[in-house]
Amino acid sequence: MARIFLTGASGQVGRDIEFALLKQGDVVISSTHRTLDITNLDDVMSAISSSNADLVINAAAYTNVEKSEDESAIAVNVNALGPRNLAKACLSCNIPLIHISTDYVFSGGKRKEHVETDPTKVECEYGRSKLDGERNIIDSGCKHLIVRTSWLFGCFGRNFVKIMLSMVQERSEVAVVCDQLGNPTPVRPLAECLVKMANRVLSDKDFDNWGIYHFCGYEPTTWDNFARAIFANANRMGLLDHSVNVVSISSEEFKSKAKRPADSRLNCDKIASVFGVKLPYWEDYLGEVIHAFYRERQGLTPVEDYDHTISIIDHITNAQELFAIVKQQEQEQEQSAAQEGAEPEKAQLADKSNT
Repeated sequence: MARIFLTGASGQVGRDIEFALLKQGDVVISSTHRTLDITNLDDVMSAISSSNADLVINAAAYTNVEKSEDESAIAVNVNALGPRNLAKACLSCNIPLIHISTDYVFSGGKRKEHVETDPTKVECEYGRSKLDGERNIIDSGCKHLIVRTSWLFGCFGRNFVKIMLSMVQERSEVAVVCDQLGNPTPVRPLAECLVKMANRVLSDKDFDNWGIYHFCGYEPTTWDNFARAIFANANRMGLLDHSVNVVSISSEEFKSKAKRPADSRLNCDKIASVFGVKLPYWEDYLGEVIHAFYRERQGLTPVEDYDHTISIIDHITNAQELFAIVKQQEQEQEQSAAQEGAEPEKAQLADKSNT
């Protein structure tokens, strides 16, 4: 049983990572933007050193690509300075850092799958902030695994699948960009991959394959064809009662502030070779995300068996208070387990944020 410090625990990716860690019995010290400001170095150093964590997974990110053009300072703070602070804390505590990055570090000019060693070229503020985050981690000297991924969709939070379904509840036509090529990536297998990577580096004392990896869904597609697959699956499941016409438009017609890569396909041979993971076929995971969307519309949790214990904490003022609560939780669970003659259960800390 490992102690994992998780940032961004209330986000789309963070919730699936948290769920995967808890299912295998790890102690998860979950932080969100409410409980830990990763842009504050002193807070980060204090929180991680006090946690006695074995490893840090950073799922915190500012992911609004459009707003990043106008709010570049916020994107830099969260996506570049935050990872720098986490890396410094991990170096100080001599523990590894697993960090999630993006395909937007590439421009798309290559017109074939990008490997980890390809030159980067960013075309928007979001991509620039994420690339700076990568560089800050590398420059820190901490042991790190940077995992670039793309076009994420999962059961928790907002994503392209849920946005598309929301748009067509009362309409039968939607316009979607057709000239951007990439890999939709289901979040659940990404989370499972990150947990597998964490297990490997914590159990293998001779592990030395640190660095950048790619993980994405198979096979590549365009946004408009992605949308067509979503609606076709929803129709087959009986959850969408009308057909939807997807009108293909160009990126220029979309009139976006941020320029997206025309071709951001990722080659994942390295992660498959080192960690033995297989690429998920993304369409196999559409059903569970579509199901989660309709559960949420009924006021239910997106995943039925998401039944871990959550302690409600609105305002944590310092790291000492945060980890005093974690310690108290662990002691209470150990006492309860001892009374029942069972093994101690998993401990977790989160807040009530739904963002």
